[in-house]
Amino acid sequence: MNSCKEIQINNFIEKLKSRSPLIHNITNMVTINDVANIELACGARPIMAMAPQEMDEVTGICDGLNLNIGTPSEERFEAMRIAARMAAKKNIPIVLDLVGVGVSRFRMDFVMSLLDEVHVDVIKGNLSEVKAVMEHGRCDGGVEVTDTAAESDAKALACRAALRYGCICVITGETDYVAELCDEADCYDNNESSLMSTDATGTGVMDNCVVDADGYTHNYRVGSITGGHPMMKRVTGTGCMLSGLICSFAAADCDDKYGAVTAALSCMKSAGALAASDMSEHGRGTNSCYFIKPGNAAYRDRLIDAVYHICDGDYEQM
Repeated sequence: MNSCKEIQINNFIEKLKSRSPLIHNITNMVTINDVANIELACGARPIMAMAPQEMDEVTGICDGLNLNIGTPSEERFEAMRIAARMAAKKNIPIVLDLVGVGVSRFRMDFVMSLLDEVHVDVIKGNLSEVKAVMEHGRCDGGVEVTDTAAESDAKALACRAALRYGCICVITGETDYVAELCDEADCYDNNESSLMSTDATGTGVMDNCVVDADGYTHNYRVGSITGGHPMMKRVTGTGCMLSGLICSFAAADCDDKYGAVTAALSCMKSAGALAASDMSEHGRGTNSCYFIKPGNAAYRDRLIDAVYHICDGDYEQM
């Protein structure tokens, strides 16, 4: 797919609905139910197996592997290693969510060893998490982002991570950044910029290239996706759910993982805005002395509903 043409998000949704990929998730225990439900909402089929003893068999029948280090243990990390080896053997997409990677040496050592052992297709984290992986540093804010960076610096960080690990790098935040090392012919089309999505709730533009610290110029596809809603920060697990979407979209179109990842990011941004668009006041009724307006719990459910309706074609364009 020519990366300097408009990315047709609906094309990726159609592929996702048609294939209905089976996604193996070894994910955050805090958000495991939400990850499963948002994958079902987009048209994928989740399986949440975690026992090391069955990893080869489970991953062996799946179309994608989603790994999340948010609630680590020795057993879970061993399961991830086994599953990743099988996924690499099968050549199915592997998504690695760097949740809190800089919180402890335990998490960092695992991520470094995994990235040394197998090729991961997508690494995803907030600015602090990706920076920690690149610098072997700490995330003093836990799983929350504590670092700030200008847009150009965030894009450069994503590009450096994509170059170092030979993968697609996603940095999430109010604006999401996605980068992939590519051949010049794949990256440019008369140096035009392009829209990745046509709706204001999830738009992005293409940049050209980055000159790395080693002095060499490398060609990248670099996207920036805006949109979403501030309520997304008030729900635990939106990032974990996003990783499930990314893996689902990538598994549905392995020939254009960059486009698939960008489509997933745009879908989530659009869903975030849509979920908040009509959270009108409601409660137990006008005669009740208890009147509770929708809050973050209702928003979480509406976020999953929004993904369902977007992927079900109820909204023509995101």
